[in-house]
Amino acid sequence: MFGIARILTLSLFAGLVSLSAGFAQTPTAEQGKVKVEWLGHEFYRLTSPKGVVVITSPWLANPDGPVPLNDLARTDFILVPNAHNDDMGNPIEIAALSGATVLAPGPLGRWLIAEKGLKQEQFRRAGIGDRFVLKGITFKIGPSGHDNTLPTGADGGPAASFFITFENGFTVFYNGHSTLIGDLPLYAAIYQPDLAILGLTGDPPEFAQVARLMGTNNPKLRTIIPSHMRPGAPVLAEGKKELDRLGIGGLMFVPELRKAYEY
Repeated sequence: MFGIARILTLSLFAGLVSLSAGFAQTPTAEQGKVKVEWLGHEFYRLTSPKGVVVITSPWLANPDGPVPLNDLARTDFILVPNAHNDDMGNPIEIAALSGATVLAPGPLGRWLIAEKGLKQEQFRRAGIGDRFVLKGITFKIGPSGHDNTLPTGADGGPAASFFITFENGFTVFYNGHSTLIGDLPLYAAIYQPDLAILGLTGDPPEFAQVARLMGTNNPKLRTIIPSHMRPGAPVLAEGKKELDRLGIGGLMFVPELRKAYEY
């Protein structure tokens, strides 16, 4: 009986993988490129070919890349994976300045509205499994193995990760400093990110295993960018060593602060 169940499970997984072409998109050069900038810690600015700006965990006062608030006046979407100070950053100030929409777990978003002054119309609940197409950008909300306790001590809801597919088909996965979770191979196979921004600090071997799983049945993955770390930190060499051990060290790329890279 166990053998039959295993065969059925593997058959289902294979069937889902075969359907992945319906979800994943192949980047097209004629539609322009996506710009990626590291602004420190987990703070990344992603600019679409049509100029739509998505930022992640925007911690303005992070120790390595302090960013003036006015530099974020052109922001369309703010991705907040959980309620930790460094993972949440300063979404309220940036949303007030730019009019951006904040994507965050439901209870966390409601707390930002009730206690921090975020406008209701600027909040979009990032529930696990949700999918939005906003300003031509597709956001698929995935799970994240991370604490999401609010400053009040209340539960902020399931922490989130994000698959962001731009107008040209290029897909970025931002895991919000998630730990290793079993859903990753399935999500990777279906949504096939080209670039994955993965938390590194704390457990380089786990960072490498997360990277390995993001390549499961995903031939599109070509770049792994570590986050939640400081420039030149020893953990970068440790992370690279672990990736090399798995035979995927060539995928790792460490960007320079405030420099835009095109994909």
